Amino acid sequence: MKRRDVILEVSLRLFNEEGEANLTAVDISNELDISPGNLYYHFKGKEEIVGALYEQFEAGIILLLKDTKEAGDTLEEHWLHLYVVLEYIYYYRFFFRNITDLLQKYTAIDNRFRRLIEQQYQSIHTMLNNLLDEGVLAGGDAEIRIDELADNMMLIYTHWFEFQNLRKRQLDQHNFIQSAILQIMTLLAPYMGDLQRQFMKECNALYQRDKQG
Repeated sequence: MKRRDVILEVSLRLFNEEGEANLTAVDISNELDISPGNLYYHFKGKEEIVGALYEQFEAGIILLLKDTKEAGDTLEEHWLHLYVVLEYIYYYRFFFRNITDLLQKYTAIDNRFRRLIEQQYQSIHTMLNNLLDEGVLAGGDAEIRIDELADNMMLIYTHWFEFQNLRKRQLDQHNFIQSAILQIMTLLAPYMGDLQRQFMKECNALYQRDKQG
């Protein structure tokens, strides 16, 4: 592996574990057991490292959003897609520790990050409309408010990690993803038919079993 890639891999681990704000470029070079000058040869400071990590994150999310169109029409297929997206978000979770402060600090990625969030929102909106068209979601006596559902799902995408930190719950990857998906399914539950509600019960039972294990 190239030295540049090693620096990014170690930096991502440190940022995820300790928080980007708590680390300096010197901390990263110490962890790598290299001189600050050696680090500077590859990245002119922590800002460039964060920028490079964002490039990786953005590229991966955009590919996943393109895959949304091929996720299928059933709730089960969309559930699997949600899982993959949340898995990716968890892998780059330091971006979501405190988004507002991070974007104020790193203005170079501010507009790009906001555009990416909007793309995610539109992807979720499309998914919900597809589920509605396929009859997976049905309002019954309650009007389905797609905009509000999309807003709430995006809140989970972008702030679930921070919310759990505020509750002092240090979730591992599995529990982070399962709890977030369960929360999303809870939002959709009032609009599900009997078969879809049964699917949610099975998801909930699986999550509870895994949590106890």
